[in-house]
Amino acid sequence: MIQLNALSGELVVILFSLSAILGGLMAGFFFAYSVSVVLALETLSASAYTTVIQDINEKVLNVVFGATFFGAIVVPVGTAAIVLLQGDWATWYSRLFLVGVVVYLIGTFAVTMRIHIPMNEEIATWSPASPPDEWAAVRARWARWNHIRTIAAIVSFVLYLSAIVSLSM
Repeated sequence: MIQLNALSGELVVILFSLSAILGGLMAGFFFAYSVSVVLALETLSASAYTTVIQDINEKVLNVVFGATFFGAIVVPVGTAAIVLLQGDWATWYSRLFLVGVVVYLIGTFAVTMRIHIPMNEEIATWSPASPPDEWAAVRARWARWNHIRTIAAIVSFVLYLSAIVSLSM
């Protein structure tokens, strides 16, 4: 086991907190999308849906979203590596944090990379004038997986907060 002497308890709190902030921002983003945008998209015709979702998918690719989305992965994964390298994984707060990282990586990041991005790339090829016949099934699948990644992001956020609370006990 490697001891990282330079890492103080204060730095762990800062890294856990930054992970929680970034994870909370992403949980809020996905939650807001699930409880508003997805509901609005369900009311649109095929051609209106195609136009709107293509525009949303284009606009979301911006610096602020990118920094938050990838920061919510890089900071917790880096922090988890530090926790593991310190040999601190057996503490209750570390276990809560590590489970939060795994939940986020599988339920949010992997779902985005393996399901949403390929679907978004497919939708980008659709013509608003003549969307494919299966557009409604794609919309339903996209929404279902968005709800799943929303739940995973919220669970991860709660685990990060629980780790911080546990750290102070």
